[in-house]
Amino acid sequence: MKTSLGPLDESGIASVVDYITSFNPQPRIITFTGDLGAGKTTLIRALLKAVNSNDEVSSPTFGIVNEYHTGKGRLVCHTDWYRTKSAEELLDAGLLEYIHNDDCLMLIEWPEVGAALLDGENCLHVHIEHRDNQRLYMFSDRLS
Repeated sequence: MKTSLGPLDESGIASVVDYITSFNPQPRIITFTGDLGAGKTTLIRALLKAVNSNDEVSSPTFGIVNEYHTGKGRLVCHTDWYRTKSAEELLDAGLLEYIHNDDCLMLIEWPEVGAALLDGENCLHVHIEHRDNQRLYMFSDRLS
């Protein structure tokens, strides 16, 4: 599966959230790739708002994992692997517990270093390209 939306300006993020939340069944793990400043955390913030989370969303770059909850109490794990050097580091941080937790929605920024840990999981991969105040969102079931 490969599809794309855009280019969209800032107001188009609602269309992206609608597209992602329209999947049935919902992907349990969503990864986000794109250059620095592409809008990965911004999209995650909009996704959490769409699932009625009242939690304050921030980038987990330094803490590796932030936990949030949806309006229905479902656990959301937001993790950023930008500063991670190896999959072993992710294992040491206990991320396998989140990856294999069927009751957890996992949102991963910069997933490349731990891609092998996601093999066989129900994932949606979102790649964001940012150009001239517009973004192109590309979706796939494979991290490329």
